[in-house]
Amino acid sequence: MAERTGVPRREFVIRLARAAGVAGPALALLEGTVRALPRGEETDLSVLYAALALEHQAIAVYDLGLGRSLFPPGLKSYAVEFRGDHLGHRDTQVAIVEERGGRAPAALSSYDFGPIADADRLIGQALEIEIAAQQAYSALISQIRTKDYLLSAAFILVDEIRHMTVWRRVLGLKIY
Repeated sequence: MAERTGVPRREFVIRLARAAGVAGPALALLEGTVRALPRGEETDLSVLYAALALEHQAIAVYDLGLGRSLFPPGLKSYAVEFRGDHLGHRDTQVAIVEERGGRAPAALSSYDFGPIADADRLIGQALEIEIAAQQAYSALISQIRTKDYLLSAAFILVDEIRHMTVWRRVLGLKIY
């Protein structure tokens, strides 16, 4: 986790975004090299593509943990629920991209989560992805001009915060 490794949180979020395949204007906004993006369809699609890349990565970490049975029995239901949320986020965003004539990015063939051999490391990685998604949605949501996507992104942001809160509590970290 970024807090435990000494990597500043912002740098960690940018690394995760790059690893997830986020590119272009959305990455520039997350990196702080631009303050605002031009309003328009191209910006909305860039934000959607960035959000989809993060959703793919979140699904992958939950798939990894569930596939290796690394979530303890009492926490497995959260992992299944959160994976389902991310699948729903992905499907909603793919539909919005396709409505706009865009082409949704596919998931990467693999993700490098580093060594994950136990539940604490897995939950820590899931937490970092949830934090990155929350920070990305918070940064990018103000750039969205389309009301239907803005509403969708707001609901997704609420889910990311809920996921983050559960994993922080599980790891014994402050939740606020």
